[in-house]
Amino acid sequence: MTHKEFILIVKNPIFETSRGIKVLAYKKDDRITVSEDVFELLQKGHRVERFTQEGVIRYDKNNFENEVNYTKVTVEYGVRKLGQRKSK
Repeated sequence: MTHKEFILIVKNPIFETSRGIKVLAYKKDDRITVSEDVFELLQKGHRVERFTQEGVIRYDKNNFENEVNYTKVTVEYGVRKLGQRKSK
């Protein structure tokens, strides 16, 4: 299984909102890692919402630097034997 993780660098502050109160969640130069699905939503101009225990964090592509780094991750699962002999 292979997937990409995108590392976004915050350009404009991102706030968490709860009952009308705004609290700074991410400041300039912080990094946020998102999935490829979220990255594509941002590219298309959508606003993303992340729900927390206290409220919600909303951001769009204008909160981040234009250049984005990504990591391609490959995960492989399998089964191996230790080579133990059966006891008689």
